[in-house]
Amino acid sequence: MIPWNHGKRLPTIPGRCKGQIVILCYTLLFYSVTCVDVEPQKEIYVPNYNVYHNLTRIGKEVEYLLKFPNYVKVYTHHKSRQNRQQYLLHISNFTKHSEKFDNLVEKPRILFSFGEHAREFLPVESAIYFIRNLTGGLLPDVDGFSRQFTQQILSLVDLYIILMANPDGRHHVEKTKNYCWRGTSTGVDLDRNFEWEFGGKGSSSDTEDEEYRGKDPFSEPESLVFQEITSDVSFDAFFSFHSGINHIYIPYSDTKSRQLKRVPDNIQEMLRLAAQLSRSTKYKYRFGTSHQLINYTADGTIFDYMAGIQKIPFSFTVELWGKQHQGMSCFDLFNPKSDELQKVVSNLHPLYINIIRYLSEWKSRNIAKMTNPYSERPSMVLGYMLLGITASVSAMICLHRKFRNCPKIYTHQRIVSLKTLSSSFPAKNL
Repeated sequence: MIPWNHGKRLPTIPGRCKGQIVILCYTLLFYSVTCVDVEPQKEIYVPNYNVYHNLTRIGKEVEYLLKFPNYVKVYTHHKSRQNRQQYLLHISNFTKHSEKFDNLVEKPRILFSFGEHAREFLPVESAIYFIRNLTGGLLPDVDGFSRQFTQQILSLVDLYIILMANPDGRHHVEKTKNYCWRGTSTGVDLDRNFEWEFGGKGSSSDTEDEEYRGKDPFSEPESLVFQEITSDVSFDAFFSFHSGINHIYIPYSDTKSRQLKRVPDNIQEMLRLAAQLSRSTKYKYRFGTSHQLINYTADGTIFDYMAGIQKIPFSFTVELWGKQHQGMSCFDLFNPKSDELQKVVSNLHPLYINIIRYLSEWKSRNIAKMTNPYSERPSMVLGYMLLGITASVSAMICLHRKFRNCPKIYTHQRIVSLKTLSSSFPAKNL
């Protein structure tokens, strides 16, 4: 999500730049940096494709998942402008024995998105690691711990994953070795191409700018998978994963929302989840509403669209990883060295597990409230009914004793106990 130069330390300005001239110098320097932000630079290190997955190896990972038809569905009809697959995955327990359980306790429906920005390899690698661990427990010769882990997670979630949202952009990076390239094949920033506050100053109409938003909302074929899947499925949560810094963003990030101080309806619950995720890995994340956490706005983003238009209760952008960065290189800003990759994705793994467990508990609480609005406190209705009936009967008996000449209400006078009286009424929520 972050632009190329976010958080970059600017070089020292010469002493002759004073007062207003200093401001002008910084402004010129800023634009001189951003005007080449999609051009290739001299990199400190580049990916080793025996470790990192290129597009071909990502496709093979998806083919591997086809061996688990009872737990993984792969949809390949969502494609990019250049006809490359975006790989929409649906992971859940589709076996018949799970239907009864799923009807009793509905699982949270969660949508994960990876690979929106071409130069950010790490999020896709973390997704592959997570999916491999999740499906590892389905293998016939797997150990008991792995099988238990898989069964537990699949019992908690109905998970959809867009594994490679921008395959054309990734192809461009692999072909040209321009590791600063962020957009699609036409240079559009996919994360500025959505209809929520589209066209604001937190994006660009310049085709040479890395935050080029495109001509219209959803002008890019790559955006349509998000629109279509959220129209078909009622999601509880959406997560857009990126890299470049350790931040968790809550909507809204657009210019107008910053002016209005607009926040989602579910802001407190989202903050609680963000706080838990911020300490779920060894990477300590800063979190908060996007327009408060960073000093720039972003218009037309995917996670704002999910919150503002689709009304998904939880919508986040998560910047998984970042490092102190100086210089003009790009790959090292968004991705670890190849020999450090496995350690990083392993460290990120608990974040996904915490997302699933938190939202599963949240969904269970909400279903309990919908099915029984008094589930969190004892119902007093029956108690008041019994008390009223007892009082009425007692009054009638007292009156009957006082006025001996009135007709007898009961053949035998006796005290009616609350226990006896209550046995005539069905017990409920006592």
